[in-house]
Amino acid sequence: MQFAVLGPMEVRDDQVDVTPPAAMPRRVLATLLLHADQVVPIPTLIEELWDDEPPRLARKTVQTYVYQLRKALACGPTGGVRQLLETRPQGYRILLEPGELDLRLFEQRARIGRSALASGDVGSAASSLREALSVWRGDALTDLVPGPVLAAEASRLEDARRGVLEQRVEADLRLGLHRELIGELKVLMMRYPGHEEFCAKLMIAAYRSGRRDESLAAYDRLRRVVVEQTGLEPSERLRRLQHAVLVDSPSLSAPEPGSTPPPLREPPAELPPGPERIVGRAHDLALIGAALRRRPVTTSPGLVVVAGAQGTGKTATALFAAHRLREKFPDGQLFAALHADSGLPVDPLAVLQGFLRSVSTEEPPAALEAAARRFRSWTADRRVLVVLDDAASAAQVVPLLPNGRGCSTLITSRRLLPGLPGASVVRLGALDPCDAFQFLSLLVGEPRVLRDPEAALELTELCGGNPFAIRVAGERLAARPLLGLPELAERLRAEEWRLGELSIGCLDVRTQLLEAGRRLDRDERRALRLLAALGSGTFDLAQAMTALSADERTARRLLNSLIDAFLVDDTALADERSVIENAALLDDAASRGEDWSWTARRFHLPALLRLAWSEAKPSETETPRSRRRGVLCRTAARPHQSHAVRLLRYSCIAWGVTRYGSGKDS
Repeated sequence: MQFAVLGPMEVRDDQVDVTPPAAMPRRVLATLLLHADQVVPIPTLIEELWDDEPPRLARKTVQTYVYQLRKALACGPTGGVRQLLETRPQGYRILLEPGELDLRLFEQRARIGRSALASGDVGSAASSLREALSVWRGDALTDLVPGPVLAAEASRLEDARRGVLEQRVEADLRLGLHRELIGELKVLMMRYPGHEEFCAKLMIAAYRSGRRDESLAAYDRLRRVVVEQTGLEPSERLRRLQHAVLVDSPSLSAPEPGSTPPPLREPPAELPPGPERIVGRAHDLALIGAALRRRPVTTSPGLVVVAGAQGTGKTATALFAAHRLREKFPDGQLFAALHADSGLPVDPLAVLQGFLRSVSTEEPPAALEAAARRFRSWTADRRVLVVLDDAASAAQVVPLLPNGRGCSTLITSRRLLPGLPGASVVRLGALDPCDAFQFLSLLVGEPRVLRDPEAALELTELCGGNPFAIRVAGERLAARPLLGLPELAERLRAEEWRLGELSIGCLDVRTQLLEAGRRLDRDERRALRLLAALGSGTFDLAQAMTALSADERTARRLLNSLIDAFLVDDTALADERSVIENAALLDDAASRGEDWSWTARRFHLPALLRLAWSEAKPSETETPRSRRRGVLCRTAARPHQSHAVRLLRYSCIAWGVTRYGSGKDS
């Protein structure tokens, strides 16, 4: 069978047209085809068909549309021979063979063309890219009235088509086809009047064809459009190109016949593998996508920070979003982890040098500012996605930001990162009960969970909705088929055993939760231990001051630091009811001149974090730096060490006595 989506949607079975005639089943089929061989969740289909206003029996109606699709696809000569539509626990999947979908042929030819262009084989690149574009029969899904899902996919496909077209024109320019390109580029400039890449290629083609006036006129037309639409001037690269045309720069000369351009470095594609599916983060993914997609080439670079507590799936969510958006960034995707295995922040210079080695054969500068300038210059006229995982601070991130208007940066962090202008912040919290239940179902199988749904709900609740903790519980259940959900839930009920049960192999909840606080300073780690010792339930500022043996100003500072690091939850004034209940308390506070917001606020630690840190010894929460200090102190006891080192030893021991009551803990 042959399926076509790059134009009006068509389905042909041995030249027999079996395209579903009804509009809604056609939209279901289009959604499945654009995610071929992947399970499309039923909520996604419902969102596509009805957006925010689904009917009461939406799920049943989707089942009816799928049934109609099965009948339509089975009408052809071969349609009834094989099962095309597969029902899965969470949705549906269409199974295709190689060569059956025009989109896959386009993507395959485009990959071959890009690879040939990067290696310097310009003739083969132009041929492959032209074959890729010939698959298109018009705008994607032009005969459908798309919902939000198909509209986003159609936009993505159009971006991919335009990117391949840019590369094919580039290949033709390298082949010397300047005169032949002028007419086509003028048509493209009418279709995309603000597109700087097509304007630059038209200027070069016209100049090399001896039409200098047309080259300058193309720049003037684009400048008027850009100024009217954005109030900004064209990019520096285009302004430099106009100046080169004005002064007849030798750099614009066509390459000598038969000369081979130097091979280009392949655009970097450094994203680690992402999860196949994300549960409970649809809204967060929509926010990330909106923040990155809404920035066309003529605006400032996109910047999104995904922040949340340890184990909430920040990296998985960011990678899932990055893989979905990678087609929008044809000039490459760069990835860097900003913390080493030791837990220490990575030097931004080392990250920049790695980026520059990925995109250039030149040796990167040895100074941070010089490396940052070179990276900004390289990204100025490109569309690149930079993913920075586990950032420590805004100061670490700023030198790593790309400069191009078509670039975007996606950052994950365990704390808020104030000081990044224009950043969109997406906060990840615990999964709600329904999403946590679904996540557990994916890990251990839906039939097993549905046999004991109450135990499954209790288990996810005892995990605090933390995705990592649920994953560990799911891995335990998957590894032991005879372990029942009620049995594991019963083990988790006892707080003294809970963290011990949430461990399997290298996955250990206690270790991860202790790691969450090791990046804090000494006072913050001490505060976290003391607040954890308060037990379950909430506490107010006065209780925190008592527990910390601190004055009000110090307690506020420590609480704010822990809240910014997502280690303490602020439950104050969560809804209108709590405001009303605290009205009298607030009035009393105001009459005394106190800060009412702090008077009414309540705080609590997530249960698993509280258990980990209330049980932890000071030595378990040391930072790598403090561990090295302990080694240095023990080494200082050797008689052959210098007098200065022995003094350092005594100072460290004295600090330990005042801090913990004995030098043993220092």
